[in-house]
Amino acid sequence: MATINIEEIQRFLHSKGDKDALPYQNNGEGYFLEIRFDKPNVKDRKYLDEEFKNKVFSVDCAYGSVLILFDENGLLKSIEIS
Repeated sequence: MATINIEEIQRFLHSKGDKDALPYQNNGEGYFLEIRFDKPNVKDRKYLDEEFKNKVFSVDCAYGSVLILFDENGLLKSIEIS
């Protein structure tokens, strides 16, 4: 199993110039991190999950507010943390 630590992703993105990747920055830009799971160039999706089609879930976590978005096929599209 692979493990991804959000704080490591935040530090990496911030080091690459994404000033809004880290929380509690006084840069006036706010804080936003998006993890995408879709591929824009892949149109032929073979899976369909009716239960999750176009659903959005909003939850709180230790990093802030989280949105979990599903696409028109019910597949995970992105996770947004702000």
